[in-house]
Amino acid sequence: MKNAIASVEIFAHEPDEGVRRLTLVIDQPRRRDGTNGADGWVCRVALADEHRPLEITATDSVAVLVAALDQADRWLGELENRGIRLTRDRAGAISYSLAPELLADRYSPAAV
Repeated sequence: MKNAIASVEIFAHEPDEGVRRLTLVIDQPRRRDGTNGADGWVCRVALADEHRPLEITATDSVAVLVAALDQADRWLGELENRGIRLTRDRAGAISYSLAPELLADRYSPAAV
């Protein structure tokens, strides 16, 4: 994506199918123009070779980034649920997880 602010290469190790390289990309949040009552912010997130760019909307720039990261986390979770192992390297030595230290509080009992 042209206005990417973050991207990472991830290797998907599929049982009996080998290894595929995926690229997770998030673009720069931008303010909506307000036409047709559509105020707020928008940014796109994509998981290249798996999901085309998806436009995410929210009320402010921080919220739209959080929503984009949440969408990326859902996509990666779907892959893992299909038995696909995600790594940072083609050899599969370094596991990949989307910022577990940032998302940990969301799922811990203390956050409820």
